[in-house]
This record gives sequence, structure tokens and C-alpha cells, in this order.
Amino acid sequence: MIATIYKGFAQSAAISPKNAKMILRHSLRDKILPNETGNDILLTREGEVMAEHFGLHCNFSIAKIHTSIIERCIQTANLFAKGYKESKHKELEIIHTNILTDTYINDLDKAVELFKTQSPYSIISAFLRGESLPGMRGVEESMKTLFNYIFADKTCEDMEIFITHDTFLIAIVCYCHNLQPQLDDFNWPYMLEGAFLYLENNHIHCIFRGIDKSIPFVF
Repeated sequence: MIATIYKGFAQSAAISPKNAKMILRHSLRDKILPNETGNDILLTREGEVMAEHFGLHCNFSIAKIHTSIIERCIQTANLFAKGYKESKHKELEIIHTNILTDTYINDLDKAVELFKTQSPYSIISAFLRGESLPGMRGVEESMKTLFNYIFADKTCEDMEIFITHDTFLIAIVCYCHNLQPQLDDFNWPYMLEGAFLYLENNHIHCIFRGIDKSIPFVF
């Protein structure tokens, strides 16, 4: 159903319902320097080609794309849509939203300082353990906001895509899979890798790297 270099992502797509929600990390970007947030870092040339190729060879019927307001996510959305239009002759609506950008944040200045001084790995690990972090909301409040947005349309018969960042994708995966937040490069999501979410029997299912796990959730 998708063309990807990631074996686990392809395995997930093969078992995903056709009306699932694809949570996708943006495509390849340049390196973020130490002590920088990286909000202005754009896709590389390779990242641009990969995003368009992914859209060109996506065989799911896509309803629309939602994207973080950070430019590399918008680039990914636009290029995916360009490739998808070329192969499927369908213009995709692209919705820009802060929900996929800063759901976790309640004080931007404090959060910026946090991300400048700590790695995403340590921040998300502490976040998933329920620790209080400067400038950030709690995990339960954040996940409820995210899931309410992602599943706002529960009757859509086609797939929706949500383009966001590594910290969002890994937090969703760990939350749904009930993983211990010992995060490292092995299970940290690659760029242009994703997970599939769907609802069944009052549970949110999350398929990541071919493994389908679920948690009960009340909207």
C-alpha cells in the first residue's frame, strides 16, 4: 500500500484498516545544531524527493492531510500531495494546525529553554513517566487533546494523514503500546516513518513497525 525503505512501516501499512489515521514524521531534514530548537530547519533535497515519491506511490485512498505549522512539515505535506495528485489525479486538502506542533506546551518560553538544554529523548522519557516539566502540559491532557483532534471525524471512510514531529509520533506510540520510556535510536522513529491509528470497541489501536497494540480511551 505504500513505498517505503522502512520494513516495519510497510508491515504496518499491510495490516492497517483503509480508514485509519496515518501519523507521519516529516521527511528528511538538515541537522539541528546543539542549543537550537530547529524550527526553521527545512527539508534536504533528498527529503523533498522522498516526500513526493511517497505520495506518488501511496495506494491508500487519502481524504485529506493535516500538518504541523512548522515549515518542514508543510513542505512534506505539499510534496506528498503533489506526488499523490500525479498518480491519483486528486487534489488533497491540506490543513495547518498547531495541534500537531505544540499540543504539549503551555508556556512557550519555558519549553524553548527546556528543548535547548535537554535532548528530545530525555524530555519525552520524562513526559511519558508523568514528570512535571517546565512549560509543558501533562501526558494525559496532551494525549486527550491529540486524540480528540485526530479522531474528530470518526465516520471518514478514507485515510487521513497527520504530519508532525518525532516527539509526537514516539509519544503516541509509547502511550498506546504501554512501552517503558527507555527511548533510544533503535525505536525512535525515522524521518518519513509513521504509525496507523484506528478505533475499535472503545479502544485506540496503534500499529507501529508491524505490531498492533491498543488502549481503552474515552473521548
